[in-house]
Amino acid sequence: MDSHADLGSIAVLSADQHVLHGGCRATFLHMSRGEAIIRYWGDSHALAVPPETLRLPPRRTRRPALAASDEPTTRELTAQR
Repeated sequence: MDSHADLGSIAVLSADQHVLHGGCRATFLHMSRGEAIIRYWGDSHALAVPPETLRLPPRRTRRPALAASDEPTTRELTAQR
């Protein structure tokens, strides 16, 4: 990801959004005095970091389930009946 895309993404962060900071998972809480307030997962303390150091986690892509090549499809099973 280029830094311009990351900075643009930061502009649309909302409270409780998941982010990455230094490769660690964190939750974005809010902005204060130009700093992003985050909390690392599993930690109870919030801390201030420069917003440009935050990244959005990669999106999970859902691929449709495909039948194995040796398994008949529903259409083929229906045609056999």
